[in-house]
Amino acid sequence: MSRVFNNAFRPVYGLPCWGVRPGYGTFLTLEFGQPHLRVREPKQLTGEESSRVKHLLERRTVTVHGDWHLWVYCCNWAVHQNGTLVGDSTSEERIKLAAEILDGQALESFDYVWRGCKSHFTFDLGARLVTSPCDRKSEQWLWYQPTGKVLTLRADKKYSHQKKDAAPESERWHAIPKEA
Repeated sequence: MSRVFNNAFRPVYGLPCWGVRPGYGTFLTLEFGQPHLRVREPKQLTGEESSRVKHLLERRTVTVHGDWHLWVYCCNWAVHQNGTLVGDSTSEERIKLAAEILDGQALESFDYVWRGCKSHFTFDLGARLVTSPCDRKSEQWLWYQPTGKVLTLRADKKYSHQKKDAAPESERWHAIPKEA
């Protein structure tokens, strides 16, 4: 497995995740470490935005994130508890159940499986979160770190690891070596 993955996840081994919650669609977020407030100030608008976007951007938003933040993004995912499937990305009800099961469990290990481009997040109380691609190129998850960097895994077996505010056109993608 890539040393980048090991180095990125090792600092949270033994830390419980908290604030696990469903997001838009099938998104799932998990927080680790100390909580911090993030304040997004209202945005100046051009007047061409839809009324819904205008309503959202004209507001100040305050969210709580941990030192580390995992955003399970455009992928298929499932949560098993002691080997039994308990939730997945197929319905709102199953997503909520998965979030409840994961909340409070401490991350024990991360494994990347090259065949199928799968990620396994294993937790101390018997949960396992498994992600897999839903297409050929989407980002499966983003791992925000207190260093200001974000590690991103894509469905085409490539990853990026750079500052979270880097311009999209400057993003460098690296192939993950095939397992021996």
